[in-house]
Amino acid sequence: MSESVTNKRHVLPHEWAFGGFLALTAVRLAMSVGFSDWHTLAFFAFTFGCVVAVAASGRAPSSIAWRVRLLWYPSVMGLSFYTLATAVPLLGVSSADALLAQLDHSLLGLTPAVALTAVHLPWFTDLMVAAYLFFFYILIVGPGWYCVNDLTRFRACIVGLFTTYALGFMGYTLLPAGGPHLSMTDLPPLDGGWLTQAMLPMVNQGSNGVDVFPSIHCAASLYLLIFDFRHYRRRFWWLLLPCIALWVSTVYLRYHYVVDLLGGVVIAAIGVSTAYLYERSRMAGEIEMQEQSA
Repeated sequence: MSESVTNKRHVLPHEWAFGGFLALTAVRLAMSVGFSDWHTLAFFAFTFGCVVAVAASGRAPSSIAWRVRLLWYPSVMGLSFYTLATAVPLLGVSSADALLAQLDHSLLGLTPAVALTAVHLPWFTDLMVAAYLFFFYILIVGPGWYCVNDLTRFRACIVGLFTTYALGFMGYTLLPAGGPHLSMTDLPPLDGGWLTQAMLPMVNQGSNGVDVFPSIHCAASLYLLIFDFRHYRRRFWWLLLPCIALWVSTVYLRYHYVVDLLGGVVIAAIGVSTAYLYERSRMAGEIEMQEQSA
């Protein structure tokens, strides 16, 4: 391969997507509350961090540099997620809870959060809490396995996953909502056992209050499931039923409207497509040749 191609700096699709979300949110905040507000400064800093991550890795990153660069995105995702809790209200966007509930009713002829109150059982609620918490297992262990064992697959996994996250977080800023557990205050409390009592308050505190549409619990888990179907088929079969239970739990526990899950399917499909196209792109081939020649 020629020297010019070998030394070419590559910006991956998710770096454009998530960096673009951060930059656009910074500009929107600047227009709403000014450049001096700490939310604006935070999102500009997050955006700058994405630029630094690319620049600091160099034109031909080592395997360690690649992993550090890719792992920046889980970090900035967490930082921006919690900053959105107080940043989104500054954007002047109205709550979408009523709209999402109406869409659910139009789609299903009922409101799931209300209809499911008739079938609550303590043991089943505990099972749904366990299924909901399973999200953190698949989110960490899935990409983590590729990070340790297969850098090429890890890069592709992150490309699609954080394209999905970029679209999901953009949805939070355009249609912010708290979910049925916050908007439908007249519903009876969930009847659960020890796991529900121990974990549900912690889960509630972990929300940023706008993280409903689209459902990233659905989108990220579905994306990782499909990625495993292509690259780690055995794990796909292990995780299929827990993921289905996870999707059901998001509605049963009143965190999501059904339409949120449909939105999650759409952005997961975009993430899967982005990863697929990246893996077959000239860019991916050039990066692999860089690594082989290093």
